Amino acid sequence: MRKLTTWLAATMTASLALSAATAVMADEPDFTGEGSIAYVCTGLGDMSFNDSGEVGMNTLRAAGYDVNTVETGDDASKYLDTMYDLLDTGYDYVIASSTYQEMVETVCGEFPDTKFVLFDINSDTEVAGDNILYIYFKQNESSYLGGIVAAGMSKEGAIGAIGGVENPVIKDFITGYVDGAVSYNPDIKVSTGWVGDWSNTAKMKEICNTQNSSAGVDVFFPIAGGAGTGAFEAATEIDGAWALGVDSDQYASFIDSNEAFAKVIPTSVTKEVGNTMVSLFKDPSAIEWGTLKAMGVAEDAVGLAENEYYEEVVPQEVRDAVEAAKEGIKDGSIVVKSYFDGTEDDYTALLDTVG
Repeated sequence: MRKLTTWLAATMTASLALSAATAVMADEPDFTGEGSIAYVCTGLGDMSFNDSGEVGMNTLRAAGYDVNTVETGDDASKYLDTMYDLLDTGYDYVIASSTYQEMVETVCGEFPDTKFVLFDINSDTEVAGDNILYIYFKQNESSYLGGIVAAGMSKEGAIGAIGGVENPVIKDFITGYVDGAVSYNPDIKVSTGWVGDWSNTAKMKEICNTQNSSAGVDVFFPIAGGAGTGAFEAATEIDGAWALGVDSDQYASFIDSNEAFAKVIPTSVTKEVGNTMVSLFKDPSAIEWGTLKAMGVAEDAVGLAENEYYEEVVPQEVRDAVEAAKEGIKDGSIVVKSYFDGTEDDYTALLDTVG
């Protein structure tokens, strides 16, 4: 039997999330909507992936949806109970990342009247329910653009990519990053590493410092959720170093609270979680449930943060290369390498070419 305490913990966390939501700005909606939505995430305040989704949730709130943000924390052993508890309260829609894929696929058949949106899914995912929409972000395409910027900004011809937990999605980020970097500088060197979780900023900083001291890396790309701030800290302490943001515009996230961090972020490789959800829920009747939807540069679902600081610090020739790459991706003349199109051996071989 599921415990009442689990439900209470989830509800209290959700209430805290709603109060925290006021700190995450939303666009004024040009549509109205109705229905109840549960947005499930590990926790707000990451200034990255989860917060990007919350911006979209605030827009949906403003449009009229009853949105409850449920922060589960990182203890995966509690995810299934939490999922059951929130579904027992009765939601029309549940929005969650691939972190919760197994749990959603376990419960979806028991709640046929609830519709589930699972995002950040592997491209080879098999649809497990006709009340689930799977969204696959082409993170390799946005990382390709980030790789161009990193290669163009590096003075030493050496860049790094550091993932959180080793998984196919992060390897797809790295694959695109390497592909883009090589397109700009065929002689670029790329170091990679893994933190082992999504929160250990000290470990991230340690890896960055090691990449710098051992391989001359002067541009870091942390793909590790909240642990990524360790890369920004490392870059502030290394003369001439930079660190790309990920998932949301992290320059904008830090400029008012930590200017030193913001000033080492020339751009961010964005995954527009919030904008994607807003686009879907403008007309939920048009959603094709029971399908997998791929979204990339052509759909404006992924890209780069091209803010005023990007314009200021990224050289014109690098920005021109980014624009050319975007057009090439959209018209099909550039097909970005993807981890999902090959094998683990192919991925290893790619890294060997730039090691």
